[in-house]
Amino acid sequence: MAKFIVAIETVKIKEFLFSTNKLRVIRGASYLLDYLNQVEVPKILDKNGITEENIIYIGAGNAKFFTDTKEKAEKIIEEVKETYEKEAPGVKIAGVYKKKPDDEKVWDSLEELSKYTAIEKSKGFSTLNIDLPFVEKCELSGTEVAEIDYYNLEEDLVKLDYSLDENYILLSDYNKTDNDAIDKVKIEVLKDHIKKVAKTTGRISEGTLKKIIASELLKESNRAVYKKNGDKDKIIGFYRYLIEKYNLEIRSTIDNFENEDSFIGFVYSDGDGLGDFFKNIKKVFIAADKRKVPNIEEEYLKFLKSFSTILDEVTKESLAKTLNEIFKGTDSKDPKRWGEFLIVGGDDVCAVFDPTLAIEISVKTQKKFEDTMVARMSELSKKFTDSKLQEGICKVKITSSSGVIIAKTKTPMFQLFKLGTKLQKKAKSRRNETKEEGKLAITGFIDFQVIGSEGCVNIDTFREDISPEDNKVIERPYSIKKIQGVRPIETLINTVIELKKSNFPSNKLRYIYDLKRNSLLEEFEKKMNFINILSKMDKDHIEIIKKMGINYENYDKFNENFKDIFDILEIYKFINEKDVEKEENK
Repeated sequence: MAKFIVAIETVKIKEFLFSTNKLRVIRGASYLLDYLNQVEVPKILDKNGITEENIIYIGAGNAKFFTDTKEKAEKIIEEVKETYEKEAPGVKIAGVYKKKPDDEKVWDSLEELSKYTAIEKSKGFSTLNIDLPFVEKCELSGTEVAEIDYYNLEEDLVKLDYSLDENYILLSDYNKTDNDAIDKVKIEVLKDHIKKVAKTTGRISEGTLKKIIASELLKESNRAVYKKNGDKDKIIGFYRYLIEKYNLEIRSTIDNFENEDSFIGFVYSDGDGLGDFFKNIKKVFIAADKRKVPNIEEEYLKFLKSFSTILDEVTKESLAKTLNEIFKGTDSKDPKRWGEFLIVGGDDVCAVFDPTLAIEISVKTQKKFEDTMVARMSELSKKFTDSKLQEGICKVKITSSSGVIIAKTKTPMFQLFKLGTKLQKKAKSRRNETKEEGKLAITGFIDFQVIGSEGCVNIDTFREDISPEDNKVIERPYSIKKIQGVRPIETLINTVIELKKSNFPSNKLRYIYDLKRNSLLEEFEKKMNFINILSKMDKDHIEIIKKMGINYENYDKFNENFKDIFDILEIYKFINEKDVEKEENK
């Protein structure tokens, strides 16, 4: 076995993606990172003689592999850094390596290597100071120098060593080989994009230009594949995945990014407890090693490579299948048939959807992810002959938790990501609270928030203010699947659907919410007011109210009732009307 283990990790990804609020540019940035990881990095490894059996995995912005010398490890790290610095300015690379002694188990070596990576990342990265009076900044990214002028685009492209062919810019891989393909993008198309995203000065950085170019290539590119040894074509980018796997065309023009009230839905979902997952898997293989299972270190590496591929595939597949189901039978010009996929891969999903579909898409995707991971882990376990090893692999589950923000279209994208991440962490925290002692959690959670302003809200302070412990109006986060002692999200959605089916007046829901929060009334006064409003309701509406959450054991305590009333109010108009139609047609 080779003597050195190398880890290369892409960092500052979120800063790179959300350095601008322009969705077109963010979309291109995401595709560009996919391309670099899946095409350029494998080319560098291949060029340096790293064979397939020495690659642990490449994916989700990371790479781990073995090499035989310290010098080669350092050379590869430098080449990867140079490639990213040139092709994706702003992204940083943490590259480390360690010697693996013959008597050190591979799982211990990898754990030690992860500590090296953490140390390398903690050192920080140098940045260029451009806060100088004579330096003009990129209109979209205030951290980069403006090098491209809309009015002198062709001249600036030549100065930056781009190849031009009449009306086209020619694009080739940074790490060139004999069989490289070429992409062409019309210069007029680039000018049009620059004009749309940089309306004030028309001046952008080369980094922004590369993101714009990538946004043109994400659905079709001659270079978005690196084949060697007869491998099948890789599908780079989620848009191409949808088209090639499902023939599903998603509309992505800026006009689609709102409903009639100018709201959009932002979803951020992330796999839960991968650190715990790998700790438990490590224990499974250590136990197998103690039982003298042959070639257990090689088996462990085989597991890691397969798992990284499976995780990425299941993340893409779960979202793609969900979208295919939701949009099945709709015309490609359907106003709801759109999405911007900012991150889809590894165990992450970050996307923008119609606000009436965002929660539905997130929930269905999370369910598919959890169920499919169970099935795929079962399949993976069969590649190993030891029965206890098989059993151990099947026991370790992966779940997914998400945060959904429904906000005005004018809300800055970086703010949506910040708030979505905040909610995702709240959902993940609630999931961890449900774990039984010594066991793994069996499902993920979802949290959501509707924001009417520009996103400048402190979610914690807001919720503490309107939903104190002695008078709850919020039950979020909700579980994805039903587990003991926790309310699943489907019960909330079904309540809203039932209310809509019966044409329940939304102003009555608001009245209940205001009544609960009225601090000037005693609880018995709230109860009397509530009885008064009930007396004016239809019988069907009264039956629904009874189902919604009246605590008959504490009927004299009005504040013990309707603990989810604000949850209902917030998503009432954001539950897809088609869901109501489906329920009525059952």
